[in-house]
Amino acid sequence: MSQTTHYAAVLAKIGAEKSMLLSEAKVKTMADAKSLTEFTGQLRETAYQSQISRIPLPLTSRKLERAFNENLIESYIKMIKNTPKASADFIRVYLLRFEVENIKSLIKAVNAELSLEQKLARIYFSAEDYLKKTAVLEEAARATTMKQMVAAFKNTEYASALSRGAQSYEESGSTVAFDVLLDKVFYDMLYDGYQKLPGEEKQHAYFYASIESDSFSLLTVLRGKTLNYDSSWLRTAVPHDKFNLSSDTVETLLTAADFESALKIVSETRYGKFFAKTQNPEETIGNAEKAFNKTIFQHAKVSTISEIFNVGAPLAYLSLKEAEVHNLIAMSAGVEASIPADQIQEHMLI
Repeated sequence: MSQTTHYAAVLAKIGAEKSMLLSEAKVKTMADAKSLTEFTGQLRETAYQSQISRIPLPLTSRKLERAFNENLIESYIKMIKNTPKASADFIRVYLLRFEVENIKSLIKAVNAELSLEQKLARIYFSAEDYLKKTAVLEEAARATTMKQMVAAFKNTEYASALSRGAQSYEESGSTVAFDVLLDKVFYDMLYDGYQKLPGEEKQHAYFYASIESDSFSLLTVLRGKTLNYDSSWLRTAVPHDKFNLSSDTVETLLTAADFESALKIVSETRYGKFFAKTQNPEETIGNAEKAFNKTIFQHAKVSTISEIFNVGAPLAYLSLKEAEVHNLIAMSAGVEASIPADQIQEHMLI
């Protein structure tokens, strides 16, 4: 069967889904909304109408964020179902990001001693239903102690990370280690998923996987330096495999004396252009993260035309969809806080 035939179903689905993406002009207009009611009114007859219609009043940006993410999960599942299996398995890894967020939410909920109902309300079950992990998440939600919560995942790919996170939690009472270690699991799975792609597909996924993984490593280490984390702790937080970062470079970065020293090392890598130095480390890191996201967005815009009969097609569409959801979440939070439209747009990918 030809590559053209393999991708016929997903290309048809992408065409239908792309037609429902919001125009840049509409997105900019929405940022001028004076209330969340006005804001959501502009989303009638869009792809988000179904999720928004189910939101209980009063509207809040938090409820809208959940609705937008539920819609994004739907998009991922549609692409996975229609993409050839070898490529679909790679796209499925991106869906695991929601599972990681579900686990993080449960960890924080257990730590805060929330009720079962409150815990369940935090989980994106649409992702878990597709991933066939609903029973595991429900068991974890019933846990009343961190030890019980961690035990619920004993037969999953998260077992080792959660066990190590639990040790740190017992010593410090902080859930930070859980977040870092779970993120590392995701990026390790992303690299493994990339390696399993057929040879001819790798070149079309390389840009997305390499930027996402390597930027995470660099941003994580630099954030760690601002918090004075030691190199041993940071080493556990960085994915084992990198795309465009040598082992020597990463080790030098990990053992750098401080943020300024680490930033100098980063500036000498192929990603140095993303890290324009500002007056404070937090702003430098924040701007770099925005720059990475914008680069992926811009690449996806171009690739929707050039990438057709390969995994690049669904990846480009999903990157545009992610950018749209990012913008909607930023706008809903800004409108709720009565932030001027021009300031809201500073946090958007347009």
